[in-house]
Amino acid sequence: MNEIFTKSFHIGTPSVDRYNQMRPSALLSCFQEMATEHAEVLKIHRDYLVENYNACWILARTWFRLSRPIRAGEDLTITTWHRGAGGLVIYRDYDLFVGEECVGEAVGAWVVADVDSRKMLRPASIENLADSPRPEQVKKKLLRLIRTPAQKQKVFTKTVRYSDLDVNGHMNNTKYADVILDALSEKDMEGRFIASLQLNYSMECRMGESMDICRALENDHCYIDGCSEDGVRRFEANVEIVGIPGIHLDEAAENE
Repeated sequence: MNEIFTKSFHIGTPSVDRYNQMRPSALLSCFQEMATEHAEVLKIHRDYLVENYNACWILARTWFRLSRPIRAGEDLTITTWHRGAGGLVIYRDYDLFVGEECVGEAVGAWVVADVDSRKMLRPASIENLADSPRPEQVKKKLLRLIRTPAQKQKVFTKTVRYSDLDVNGHMNNTKYADVILDALSEKDMEGRFIASLQLNYSMECRMGESMDICRALENDHCYIDGCSEDGVRRFEANVEIVGIPGIHLDEAAENE
């Protein structure tokens, strides 16, 4: 049975930020790679969906929680599984380990959509997907809507470029995490790390389209979204930024 898929990643310096912490986009890339490879094992991969149903996978929402930063030089082992084909959304769960230490968990909410119309299909109608196994124990975490604050401030404008695109012709889900990180400042991250992130994808972004990136920071929480010129929201996120365990903020400042 292949209901649980495991893969290890050696974290290199290109995956970390100014403070030697694994960037959210690098972590989401690991999740994407694992989801893709596990789908191939289960024979529910993109080529199967396109050939048999003219359909593709689309990530609708993603979330992770870390107990500490993941750093360059560490070996990250991730296990993943999906929760079954009930409803319109397929939830995929992840557990994260460095050695024997559990350093976090994650959840992704995926949908199956027609390649041309983007109309969602019921996963239970996909033969291999409906029949694919799942573990007896699954996470209960559900990815809900994010509350929009009354006041937010524009930070910059993001224009989608060719390097942002994926095989579906729109901005890849991992690229939004880089936009979120760019909405934060070096000072915001000094002595802190991103302990949790929920990212909801509202509408696809294609080549040449632009988004105004806005944020609202309150204590350890930051709301960030991107809206096109016509005011349509393309994504929104909740970010929790907390102090690194064992490090005081004044000590971090002294080390600069």
